[in-house]
Amino acid sequence: MIRVTALPRLRRPGPRALVALTAGLALALAVVIAARPAAAASTLPTTQPSDAKAAKLTVMTKTVSKFNPSGQGFNGVQTIVFAPPKGKSILQGFATTTGGNTGSMIIRSTQVVGARAYVVRLLFPGSQGTPGVLHVQLQLVPRS
Repeated sequence: MIRVTALPRLRRPGPRALVALTAGLALALAVVIAARPAAAASTLPTTQPSDAKAAKLTVMTKTVSKFNPSGQGFNGVQTIVFAPPKGKSILQGFATTTGGNTGSMIIRSTQVVGARAYVVRLLFPGSQGTPGVLHVQLQLVPRS
């Protein structure tokens, strides 16, 4: 026969614990209320920052929708190189894919090489469907 015992009784919190809990909740509420107007007041600038204008920063957008991957086993791979216009250097780049079937094209890596080329390495795993479109944005500065 299994003997069942009652669970131990929990003690009620004393008045000091209740006062401390109430004070902590009031302090947390005050912090949340004080932080809310500051967060709502900060917005992104609508005009280009003055330091970006001074640097003569420009953005170049490229779109690639036709791909010719070479075979490497069951997977296809492709490397696409983007060069800046004459007189410009690449500061940084950003590549993303849209459309197509999920997993049909994967961006393996992106790299700025010597401020003169932006390299995007793509993987096409095992004929997974329509690859979609590759979008690339490059931030350019005048070559010095």
